[in-house]
Amino acid sequence: MKHVTLYLFGLLFTASTALSSCSASKEAEVEDELGDFRNWVSQTTNNVADRTEEDWKRAKEDFATRTQQLDVKQENFSDELKQDYQNLKDEFNKADKEYETTRRAARLAEWEQKLLGTYADKATITQGNVRQVYITFLENVRNQHGSWTDEDWEMAKMVLNSLNERKDEVDEGLNTDDEVKIKALQMEFRTLETAGDLGGNN
Repeated sequence: MKHVTLYLFGLLFTASTALSSCSASKEAEVEDELGDFRNWVSQTTNNVADRTEEDWKRAKEDFATRTQQLDVKQENFSDELKQDYQNLKDEFNKADKEYETTRRAARLAEWEQKLLGTYADKATITQGNVRQVYITFLENVRNQHGSWTDEDWEMAKMVLNSLNERKDEVDEGLNTDDEVKIKALQMEFRTLETAGDLGGNN
């Protein structure tokens, strides 16, 4: 009987040791995977503003694949590792927002140049020339809008919104004739945009 008890105790000890070893091994594996992800996030978000659009698109796809795999394994994470993992995801998402903001600002500057020409620098827009700026804007819209996509129209609308903001800063005392002309040009833009949405922009 004593031998049986010792044998059972030995089996239990062996099983316990094996489970403990397995658990430690799994934890080490999880930490290694999270370490790889940490290195990837660090390298990927470094100098994010210098990334091309295609390059960043691939990075976002890679992020989605990596996090999908790690999300499944979160049940094996300690509370500390879960928080670490969340922080890394937040770090990438923050970099993504910064990239989109930088990209949109660069695109806006490009579109302001296309549609406002010499008036792309808002400091050059005054009460004396604001009417001419709207005329220039609409002339360029008329000439260029034939092949615009929805995204192109969105950028043109951002240029107009920016121009409207500048007008509000300089239009105190603007004469009625100029105000009427500007409103007519704003309405023409909306008409062209609506036609573009309906597929009648050619």
